[in-house]
Amino acid sequence: MTDEKPETEDLQIKLKDIKDREGIIGYILRDTKSASIDLKDPKKIIEYAMLSSTTFDVGLNISEDLQMGEVQTILLESEESKLFSMNIDTQRLSLFMEKNVNHNKIYKELT
Repeated sequence: MTDEKPETEDLQIKLKDIKDREGIIGYILRDTKSASIDLKDPKKIIEYAMLSSTTFDVGLNISEDLQMGEVQTILLESEESKLFSMNIDTQRLSLFMEKNVNHNKIYKELT
């Protein structure tokens, strides 16, 4: 059995750096037992959490229905912002950002 703690700590360090960048609204990182939330507007935690959870659930359901295999990343865009969700090891990460932020660059930094 491997110890996942160093990987989790490394991811938390990377997220601390990313969350302070211009255009980043915040993130939700969760595993089977807990969640870490860091948002610039904490009054909207419930809305962000619902969007994150629903996005993962819908992605999973659609990929199962279409027999596409496991979903690795999901990108949801609006006129002004976007949600970039991904699976990292046993954790689910949802990054909320302004539309002009390069999510591909962030993905490369995290993986």
